Amino acid sequence: MSSLQQAKDTKTRTFTTILHWKEDVYVAECPEIGTASQGETIEKAMLIYRKQRNYI
Repeated sequence: MSSLQQAKDTKTRTFTTILHWKEDVYVAECPEIGTASQGETIEKAMLIYRKQRNYI
């Protein structure tokens, strides 16, 4: 299969991320798939969020 054909077969998904402060941690939520992660920093919350999302 050519790389052009592979590119045409690739599907792109777009997700919403809601990031907010809750008590003493940052929370990153994805309402489309119902997942959430938390971390002491925005970067940590987003890193865990991205890892979760990649398993979907």
